[in-house]
Amino acid sequence: MARVQTQVRNTAEGGAAISAHWMPVRPRLILASAFMLFLELALIRWTGSNIVHLSYFTNFVLLGSFLGIGLGFLRVSRTTRLPFYSPVALFLLVLVIRLFPVTVNRDNDEILYWTSLGTTGPPAWLILPAIFAAVALVLMGPAELVARCFPELPRLEAYRYDLIGSLSGIALFTALSFLGAPPVVWGVLALVAYAALLVSPARVRYA
Repeated sequence: MARVQTQVRNTAEGGAAISAHWMPVRPRLILASAFMLFLELALIRWTGSNIVHLSYFTNFVLLGSFLGIGLGFLRVSRTTRLPFYSPVALFLLVLVIRLFPVTVNRDNDEILYWTSLGTTGPPAWLILPAIFAAVALVLMGPAELVARCFPELPRLEAYRYDLIGSLSGIALFTALSFLGAPPVVWGVLALVAYAALLVSPARVRYA
């Protein structure tokens, strides 16, 4: 009983803290949902172009994203702190992949087969679980921000804005891909979204 009361109190405090956000709840929910889907698609696209193993295990990052989104929604009832860990995890993920990309070894002219493919960088048994865990940690942040908006709106209305935001995020990434925007543009947009959703003049507890 005490544990249930603590969770209820934490949820109420979280709702009070997030209500002090400078952005109204409806546009905030749309932005958070759009950012969550945009970031998921960007990670799938970018990691696949830098880690050759993900060209074959195409659902690896997607499954990590699903795990992170689920954990993010669950974490809301246990803390009132904003997910400042998410941009830090994203920065570290990008840094590691940039420093240790996994590409095909093209030092010779032999015919390449999947069973005898030589690669540079860390081995698959190390890099793939690390990326899976990092992607889950990154996506937990936007999922938390989405989940914090739901108690402030009627359920059907919250789902409607969540759907609008999700479709907007997919449409934005599709448009950027069609226009050939480089990954640095994706990163800039992610930073803007993080700043808009996490940085607030109001005093809120953060991690």
